[in-house]
Amino acid sequence: MAKASVWAIIPNLLRSLFRSDVPIRSKILLVMGIVYLVSPIDLLPDVIAGIGWIDDLVIVPLLGWLSYRSLPPSIKEGMATDRPDSANNPATSRKWLYLVVLIVVLIGIGLLTGPDESFLKNPSGG
Repeated sequence: MAKASVWAIIPNLLRSLFRSDVPIRSKILLVMGIVYLVSPIDLLPDVIAGIGWIDDLVIVPLLGWLSYRSLPPSIKEGMATDRPDSANNPATSRKWLYLVVLIVVLIGIGLLTGPDESFLKNPSGG
């Protein structure tokens, strides 16, 4: 079996959510990781700078790893050998699409959350 990097497996793991031959257990673990990542409820609050992200950096990859481990060997092998070639596979152009979507989402989050109104009323903080 070919050894693939994590960055080659992640897009294939996300695509596995829509495959019918992937076990439901793997899909549930992966969805739990995605929901935990975007959920405002965490074990450690994200308000605490740095420390609040530790649980996300541990729990989300752990659930992704468990999801990958619960896949049958034939699907794992397909994920490891599914490497996009720039000449004959449009998946490489999707990297730019993923980057643009990520930037748009981050800008959207910034615009939707906006500054705290109490800060605008009293900018000195006192």
